[in-house]
Amino acid sequence: MTEPHPDTVRLDLSEEEADDPIALANRIDELRVLVEAGCTVELQHCPQMLAHTLYKAGLLQGGRIVIASMRAEEPYE
Repeated sequence: MTEPHPDTVRLDLSEEEADDPIALANRIDELRVLVEAGCTVELQHCPQMLAHTLYKAGLLQGGRIVIASMRAEEPYE
């Protein structure tokens, strides 16, 4: 198995609130800061809305933010 890069930050987002747009924007800003500092960020249990927003913003290009696993979420009723 390959050892992770020493500048890899792993974030477990299993408790992340996915329906708060302010929290979502703040998390994206935090991820940008980590990437700008030279880190690769691995997201575990990423909320679907965050993954979608990162994709739409082009932040998944270049491999500096990686979605290792995505949370299965119930659709809104």
